Amino acid sequence: MTILILAAHPDDIAVGLGGTVAKYARQGKHIVAVIFSYGEGADPIKDSTSVIKQHVAEAKKAAKMLGIKEIMFLGLSDLTFEKDSEEPSTEKKLTDIFEKYEPELIFIHKNDDMHPAHKIVAEITEHVANKIKIKMPFYAYYVFPPIGPGHRNQPKLYVDISDVFALKKTVMNIFKTQKMFFSFYQIPATLFNNWLAGFKARCKYAEVFYKL
Repeated sequence: MTILILAAHPDDIAVGLGGTVAKYARQGKHIVAVIFSYGEGADPIKDSTSVIKQHVAEAKKAAKMLGIKEIMFLGLSDLTFEKDSEEPSTEKKLTDIFEKYEPELIFIHKNDDMHPAHKIVAEITEHVANKIKIKMPFYAYYVFPPIGPGHRNQPKLYVDISDVFALKKTVMNIFKTQKMFFSFYQIPATLFNNWLAGFKARCKYAEVFYKL
């Protein structure tokens, strides 16, 4: 059986659910990652071609370490993400992926994540899923949690990642294209959120998801 993970950028999976992915992989699940863009906007100073090449290499290395069996890029531009997401070809690609893999479980961005591209991925995925009447469960994850209590009453799934927490930290550090931002904000914030989720779930570290 297949678990499908949808993400806007190459590093989103490691940050949002790297521990959960590693645990599922150790259980023998077939995990497929679909990444909408190459994240070329991560470094506006460098040539976009070189950023894309490096980001793809980082994503493939991270996927291998986490146990992801297949990784594919939809090729949306990080710089014109909203426009590209509205193209009929994007909906067609998603439809084909859902119909090909018939996943038992799907992870997507939370639709109130603070990053605009993450919201768009959530919206287009939910649109396609409703259109083709997908019945398998969806669980949403945050990369950038919003400020406020809006999501607090939604059904939650806590996954204890204490035994793979060190691996998650190692994988997040693979993304050298994001080194400055990751070092000073993303990694410390993510580790704090995992600790907080663990506290609520009565374990050392956890990742939390919201059932849609």
